[in-house]
Amino acid sequence: MLARMRTAFRWLTSVLFVAIVVQVGFAGYGAFDAIHKAEKAPISQKTIEDTFNAHGFVGTLIVLIMLVLLIVAAAGRLGGTYVKWSGAIILLGILQFILGAVSPEVPQLGFLHALNALAIYAAVALLAHRVWTKDRPSTAAPATSPTA
Repeated sequence: MLARMRTAFRWLTSVLFVAIVVQVGFAGYGAFDAIHKAEKAPISQKTIEDTFNAHGFVGTLIVLIMLVLLIVAAAGRLGGTYVKWSGAIILLGILQFILGAVSPEVPQLGFLHALNALAIYAAVALLAHRVWTKDRPSTAAPATSPTA
């Protein structure tokens, strides 16, 4: 069971990393789609908000994946390091969700929303790298000693 939890954790870090990359792409799309629509005609706030729907949807999925990651780390008894990293990542995710919700009313917080996104990206990238490289069982053939 421990091996399955470790494998699930490994794959969850990868899914989370890819989702974060997609999330950043949707943020860029939302911004440039709003500019594109504004060039053609005046647009409403709702139109601008609608261009960020995919960004918001994927953001919600990311926070859910972060929660599952923490649960797998804790339930799978993968060690304090993974539980702490997963806990820190979900805290950053919750902060990101809050910043995203309040930034339309306080645009200056949008700066922190972007910086926090970079922190999430870095933390998930480091965690994924670790579980895929350092903690993976070695598949190398055991060294043999020469016989005399």
